[in-house]
Amino acid sequence: MPYIIDGNNLIGCAPEFSLSDPEARGKMVSIIKKFQESKNTKITVVFDGQPQGSELRNPINSKMTVIYPRYGLSADDEIKRILENYQNLKETVLVTTDRELKSFAKEKGAKTINSIEFYFTLKKTFVSQGKKEETLKRVNTRVSQNEVEQWLKIFSSD
Repeated sequence: MPYIIDGNNLIGCAPEFSLSDPEARGKMVSIIKKFQESKNTKITVVFDGQPQGSELRNPINSKMTVIYPRYGLSADDEIKRILENYQNLKETVLVTTDRELKSFAKEKGAKTINSIEFYFTLKKTFVSQGKKEETLKRVNTRVSQNEVEQWLKIFSSD
């Protein structure tokens, strides 16, 4: 199920984020990326304003892209353009609290979810993925050759 996310709207709804924080976009993208990886779904995040680099389209991985609107356009304009071009809108979810965008998406046949609700889903996924990664680090710990020799000395029968 593909997601289109109104990025600034999501940051503005998230209690631990602030639109005035220059790091907010990067932090939010990190959290969204964990969700994207866990769901293995396509995600497009659209932010208002200037891109942090020079690119208006920034692929994070093969299924996640961050987009900034072209000069003179808003994120809402860009999201509408994306929705106009999507093939299967019945399976697409727009994440925003913007009434006009939600209405537009519903007219096109897309599903919508409020940003704050989606943020708590993201947060839960981020915490759960972090725990899985931590467990894997402990389970996949490599033993050095020196440690193997030490253990062999201890447990070998002489």
